[in-house]
Amino acid sequence: MTISERQAAEHAGLWKADRGQAPHYTAKGFLGTGWTCIACPLDGCDWHHDDPVDRPTAPEELEAMVREHLEGHSAVDFLRSLQAARDAIVATRESNNRAWDVVNLHRLRAIKRGEHPTMDPVAQMLSAALVGTAEHDDVRRELTETSEGVAGAQGIASVPAAERTT
Repeated sequence: MTISERQAAEHAGLWKADRGQAPHYTAKGFLGTGWTCIACPLDGCDWHHDDPVDRPTAPEELEAMVREHLEGHSAVDFLRSLQAARDAIVATRESNNRAWDVVNLHRLRAIKRGEHPTMDPVAQMLSAALVGTAEHDDVRRELTETSEGVAGAQGIASVPAAERTT
């Protein structure tokens, strides 16, 4: 599968918007009108183009616009961005490993108590979260229900990435 520069820029616009990096956004406003933001995928670059949903720019024009912008970056810019992405992936992997350590500790404690290793509720919830099983939706639902009426706790449950980009 090949991805065009424009598709990468559309993804970058959503990525930056998801992290609150204004002015990058994807919005639906009054009567379903809004904008699709395409943005430079490189870290630290604020270039973007907000394309109106009701009168979108031709795909080949957007592709040319993004390509022209990206040609203004040096190879070092791309390498820095790749290194930052690699560092983020390593940090995420390490975080994931630490969470699995907690799951395994709870499972071992259950075994020492004479229980089945998957009977510990904390290990079950954390394992479901790490693996992404449907059981984690129950955790999100309970978080939402439990947070009702608690000051500052609204919207505390995470939202799956697929739901944020639609």
